[in-house]
Amino acid sequence: MNSNNIFTFIYPIIDSLNKGILIKKVMSFLFRLIGIVGFISGTYFFFKTISYAPDFWFVLLLIIFTLSSFISLQIWFYRAKAILDLVDSEFTVIPIFSNLFRAVGENYALFLISIGLGGTFMLWFSNYGYYLREFSEYIPFVSLNDSFIGGLLFLSLTIILAFLVLLITYFLAENILVFVQIAKNTSEFKKEKIV
Repeated sequence: MNSNNIFTFIYPIIDSLNKGILIKKVMSFLFRLIGIVGFISGTYFFFKTISYAPDFWFVLLLIIFTLSSFISLQIWFYRAKAILDLVDSEFTVIPIFSNLFRAVGENYALFLISIGLGGTFMLWFSNYGYYLREFSEYIPFVSLNDSFIGGLLFLSLTIILAFLVLLITYFLAENILVFVQIAKNTSEFKKEKIV
C-alpha cells in the first residue's frame, strides 16, 4: 500500500465538495424527501379528517388541499432536478439557495391559492366558514366575511398575496444568482489580467 494514500484518501471527497457534486446530490435528495413527506402528510390529513367533515364544502377544501400537496410534490421534484442540472462549479451552494427560495415561494403561493379557493366556497355555501380562522393567521390582511363580496375579497386577496409571495421569493432568488454571476465575471477578469 502506498503511504501517500493515507494522507490523500480524503481528496476525492473534498474535490467532490469543491465542485458541488456531493452537495447537489444531497440537496436534491432532501428536496425530493420534503416533497414526499409533504404529499404523504397531505394525504394522511385528508383521510384522517374526511370522516369529521361537517359538509360537502369542507370535503371540497380537503380535496383541494390534497391536490395541492400533489402539486407541491411536483414542485419539489422539479427543483431537485434543477439542482442536479446545475453545472459543476465552485459556486454551487448559492444557486441551490436560489432554488430553495423559489420552491418555498411556490409552495407558499400554492397554499394561499388553495386556501383562497376552498375557503371562498366555504364562506359562500357552508355554515362552517369559521374553521378558516385557524388558517387566517398564515394569511395577513384577510378578514373572514361570509357574504358574497366577502368571499370574493377573500379569494382576491389570497391570489394577490400568492403573486406577491412569488414575486418576492423570485426577486431574492434572482439577486442571489446575480452575486454568483458577478463573482464569476470578477474571477474571469482577474484571470485575463494575469495572463
